[in-house]
Amino acid sequence: CGKLESNGGSLKSLTADCAEVECDCCTECGVGAVDDDTILEGPGNNEVPVDDDVVLVPSAMPSAQPSASIATAPIYSTEIQCCGMTAKEREENLQNVLKDVSDINLISDSFSPQGKAFNWLLYEDGVCMCPNDSSLVQRYVMAVFYFSTNGDSWTSCSADPEETDCEGGVRYLSPVDVCTWKGSQCKRSGAIKIIDFESMNVTGTIPSELSSLQDLQQLYLEKGGLTGSIPPSLGDLTNLRVIDLNFNSLTGPIPKELGGSDRLVVLDLNDNYLSGDLSVLDDLPGLALIQLQDNAFTGIIPDVDLTNLLVFQTHGNELSGSMPQTYCGKLESNGGSLKSLTADCAEVECDCCTECGVGAGDDDF
Repeated sequence: CGKLESNGGSLKSLTADCAEVECDCCTECGVGAVDDDTILEGPGNNEVPVDDDVVLVPSAMPSAQPSASIATAPIYSTEIQCCGMTAKEREENLQNVLKDVSDINLISDSFSPQGKAFNWLLYEDGVCMCPNDSSLVQRYVMAVFYFSTNGDSWTSCSADPEETDCEGGVRYLSPVDVCTWKGSQCKRSGAIKIIDFESMNVTGTIPSELSSLQDLQQLYLEKGGLTGSIPPSLGDLTNLRVIDLNFNSLTGPIPKELGGSDRLVVLDLNDNYLSGDLSVLDDLPGLALIQLQDNAFTGIIPDVDLTNLLVFQTHGNELSGSMPQTYCGKLESNGGSLKSLTADCAEVECDCCTECGVGAGDDDF
């Protein structure tokens, strides 16, 4: 401070983050301080005076580009903002709630869907969500869903009005209740019960955070470009009735944890790259529509007494063995309710299938 020009010295600029570094003599504080180049003036020709025999050489030549960006700590205002908290208090309290929904490391990573959703809540959301708000988790999860499925590239109702139209709905990340956002439907209580996106270029991955929507009953994400696996955490959704993820690029097995959704009625996964066996069917006795065709499933077809079965399509896989007679007995031709039963009959012995092989069961149900 004593070297400042104002105190008779030569120091022209002294800056700091004054909210964290007490500085009553700084010429400027915080973000944007001294953005202009400062000219070092000295005797002679605007050069810093040095002894004649001293050669100024850097200890190492700088690289053309920095090896990594320098992380800077955020500048927090000490003023009370929304929720009756300072910005830092609100951030810490929001993190404390959401760490039970997402890994804290993902929340802290500004490049992850979770980090993008958290920063949106903090700095961009027109609705100031407080840590004790009952709808906080739901709003955060739907924001994670947006970023995880590359919402900016959706063909309808993305956040940017200059990129897509949004007829018959409200744009995602709008400063209103998430129940009004396109593709979301809620119960009277305000809890999301349906997520419905079809042919909207929904890509990326399905976030595990959807398991926090405990009232979710129907999940339709068909005809997109989703990759990755089906999150095992979906099995935590005990009210889930419909999973419709057909015509995507999902890989991996049907997670065994999905058996926890024992109220599931529709399992529609056809036209993906899923693999593994079908043992999960043992734990889903309420299924009425099963479409697993055109994947890479292996093993045998499990013998399960699915009393409500209407459609069971398994062709276009790598299954083997024979079709259990339990399913044959449920066909309409045998007095039951089963309308469609398909398999690759060259690999799976099936003398009762309604259709066999490529092209079987192309009609929608």
